[in-house]
Amino acid sequence: MLYCPRCGKEVNEEDTYCKNCGEDLRKPEGSREAPARVGAMDHLTLGFRLAMEKPMVFAPALLGGIISMLISVTSRSLVGAYRLRFLHGLGGAPYYPTISSSLFLLVGLFSLISFIIMYILNFVSIDMSRDAYLGKPLRMMGSVNYVMKRSTTFIIASIIGAIMSITIILIPVVIIMFVILVIDETGVGDAISKAFSVLTKDLSDVIVILVIAIVGSLLLGMVPFISKLLTACLNVIIGLAFIDIYFQYKRQNYI
Repeated sequence: MLYCPRCGKEVNEEDTYCKNCGEDLRKPEGSREAPARVGAMDHLTLGFRLAMEKPMVFAPALLGGIISMLISVTSRSLVGAYRLRFLHGLGGAPYYPTISSSLFLLVGLFSLISFIIMYILNFVSIDMSRDAYLGKPLRMMGSVNYVMKRSTTFIIASIIGAIMSITIILIPVVIIMFVILVIDETGVGDAISKAFSVLTKDLSDVIVILVIAIVGSLLLGMVPFISKLLTACLNVIIGLAFIDIYFQYKRQNYI
């Protein structure tokens, strides 16, 4: 039986990183030393490098972006076709009727389906990003099954996260909370507590990464046709950066 030299948790022989504290298990015993303090750009650089090395990690985000685009286009097409029929019926008069209840329900159904799919894929993306960070094989269906098994916890976390996000200033807590839920496979209360602890030490890095994420999303949003896909890819890199922040925090606290 093997154990992590830093935190003492049990590890598998094929593991390259400790699942608990993120310790690099590939280093010779004598070369292990206290992890150096890294900054926001270091986290982002690592996230970008991991994503380029394992492009499969983009799969959930890209799938979500494609589905979102298709549902958005379908909804607009339905509304446009409905209004066009009324326009022809009125002899081409410039009249825009209100949407019928049946069409409203149909568009609402599409939106609900999109929300559910995006909700699932968001946590699938975090789980696959964790696997990429830990050097584990990336299996999208395995991550989907993992998310479905913990769906109750994730639903509760999402509701609490939505409430906390209303304050704006707690958005960083929500993001870190989601990361901790997946990495530590813990409960919502514990994840929130740990998220506040992380922010007390790494608030500046978190803010810098969030600002870069917002600016990057705005710039990519100007790209025609594929803006959602590009933004989805950016979010994966941002997610990997937050995962690195948490693992760096765990390494520091196991010294």
